[in-house]
Amino acid sequence: MSLLLTVPAALVFIGLAVRMWRADNRRLSIGVVAAIGGYFAIESLLVGLEGTLPVYLVFAIPLALLPLLILVLAAFLIANGVRMLRTESRSLANGLSLIAGVVLLAVPVATFLALTAMLSARDDQIVLRALLVAFVVAVDLGSTYVAAFFVLFLVYGVAYRRARIGDYDAVVVLGAGLIDGRVPPLLGSRLDRGAALFSARRVRGDDCVLIPSGGRGGDEPRAEGEAMAEYLRDTGVPADRVLPETEAVNTEQNLLLSGEIAEAHRPGSRVLIVTSDYHVLRAAMLARRVGLAAAATGAKTARYFVPSATLREFAAVAVMFPRIQLTAVALCVLAGLGAGALLWLAG
Repeated sequence: MSLLLTVPAALVFIGLAVRMWRADNRRLSIGVVAAIGGYFAIESLLVGLEGTLPVYLVFAIPLALLPLLILVLAAFLIANGVRMLRTESRSLANGLSLIAGVVLLAVPVATFLALTAMLSARDDQIVLRALLVAFVVAVDLGSTYVAAFFVLFLVYGVAYRRARIGDYDAVVVLGAGLIDGRVPPLLGSRLDRGAALFSARRVRGDDCVLIPSGGRGGDEPRAEGEAMAEYLRDTGVPADRVLPETEAVNTEQNLLLSGEIAEAHRPGSRVLIVTSDYHVLRAAMLARRVGLAAAATGAKTARYFVPSATLREFAAVAVMFPRIQLTAVALCVLAGLGAGALLWLAG
């Protein structure tokens, strides 16, 4: 590509991403636009270095390290999954990192076996070879899409968490489940973060309230919001500043019902959502979806808990865009069938 094309394209897409961020940074599409701008910026750099640096080195080194990276990442995820299942309850959510590690190993192995079978197939086994090509193309494209979406989710999530927190009049702390009716450490970290943010506003003399949000789960003796309010009062937050929400059964209801409480307390309230750091981006996106003008910030989470929680959040964010995911799957399958058909016709 010519620099006359790549440089203006990079500037346009990056400038558009900045403008979208300033308007409302709770959109994952901003990351897509920024990634396109980054692609053209890298392309411009490669064109500018042409003749002075072997371009193949730029790609050869990462590709050479890729197998090692996959092995290390898979081993880490499997080890983390085993620790999660031993430390926490044995559930699908807690085993996600173990599953991801196994899949990360299985996909290249399956692809290698399919390619080996295809190359060793006889010339008259054209249908088998076509099916194997279709499988390899579909799986590889699908894996690439999932990897790209995951990187987008991770990078944009980090960028959002580092964004400046604006002014706020109400701090909404999202529930995370009780243990025997008491606040567990994970939820306690959210409440401590919320109390600190509340205190920061009170020091300035601002009228701020804390809204602990969460209904009663099927295995809980009382509503999360009630236990959370008790925790906050015990840590020194004035009782008249704690306005619990006790009916919500999911994050969207947390946001809607807590927003109504904040609005009733003070019309036009500026809301700040407090949750765990891995949950910040999805909470902000859901707030935008339900029409709540709110930013989100996170509390620190135990490191061993982060991989599985991040994978769970990634899956939840992906489900928020069902049409995009179904379209991506369809395109990968069609590309695989197309490649197989071309081989079959050529044979």
